[in-house]
Amino acid sequence: MAYSISLIHEARFPVQKYGGTERVVWWLAKGLSELGHQVNLICLPGSSCSFGRVYDLREPRPQADITHFFNTPSQEPDQPYLVTIEGNAKAGEVFLPNTVFVSHNHAQRNGSEVFVYNGLDPDEYFFSSEKSRELLFLAKASWAVKNVKGAIQIARRAGKKLNVVGGSRWWCPVWRGIHWRGMLGGTEKARWISRSEGLLFPVLWNEPFGIAVTEALVSGTPVLATPFGSLKELIDPQVGRICHNYGEFISAAKNLGEFKPKDCRDWALSRFHYREMAKSYLKKYETVLSGKKLNSVSPQAPKTIEKVPFEFS
Repeated sequence: MAYSISLIHEARFPVQKYGGTERVVWWLAKGLSELGHQVNLICLPGSSCSFGRVYDLREPRPQADITHFFNTPSQEPDQPYLVTIEGNAKAGEVFLPNTVFVSHNHAQRNGSEVFVYNGLDPDEYFFSSEKSRELLFLAKASWAVKNVKGAIQIARRAGKKLNVVGGSRWWCPVWRGIHWRGMLGGTEKARWISRSEGLLFPVLWNEPFGIAVTEALVSGTPVLATPFGSLKELIDPQVGRICHNYGEFISAAKNLGEFKPKDCRDWALSRFHYREMAKSYLKKYETVLSGKKLNSVSPQAPKTIEKVPFEFS
């Protein structure tokens, strides 16, 4: 059965540069369309979409079988709906019953078992089996929990150059093997990912998902990450390492040649393809349309958000 599905997110499409949630919404719309469903993309003016109908967020919404929000609405809709939460919650935050999280760990931390992994479109990335000897940091470098300082420390102690994509230092763009590439998107970002020997992802928080991880893997680039949040779900021993201290990071960074680019790509395609994401959401839509709630009790974040422990030696 084909459904009419409205996806609501306050963004302009298609995405040009940075935008994790925006890309997920776009890929989901594409996947649902390819599976034979009518997609309404309700977003900011100036948007366009070849595989769905575009509506201005400020205008009345079109009729749809189900409405899918990517932020919690101010009150529970009286029509069939679903909410996806991409980020970490505030302490004590309460979610609507039909809320979906983006990893098992993300769901559990908010008192739920309901999740769908984010998917991506492999056609937007380059796969390469030929790698440089350079490492990559791909995140908002200004955000302390992403830990660009830790990535720099790891690269230097491993004796390798590091490209920082997601931040810039105009007064010192290159310093002792660290190259600040700025906020990149599209094919420019994809090329840096595909040529890198490995992605450093030493985050210091419970990662809800980690789109940069799947972007690297689909490009054939292994990932070295901390064990927090979703990351143990995303990274298999064949495609990267979960590191519990900087010593483990440095050792793994020196031995990235043990990973095969094809294994990384195959892992990502089998688990994080946008069509698999669309199929998973369709199952959730069917549950809602049958009159059931996704969560029998409203999910709620813990009242105290604990900091993650990490050894800096």
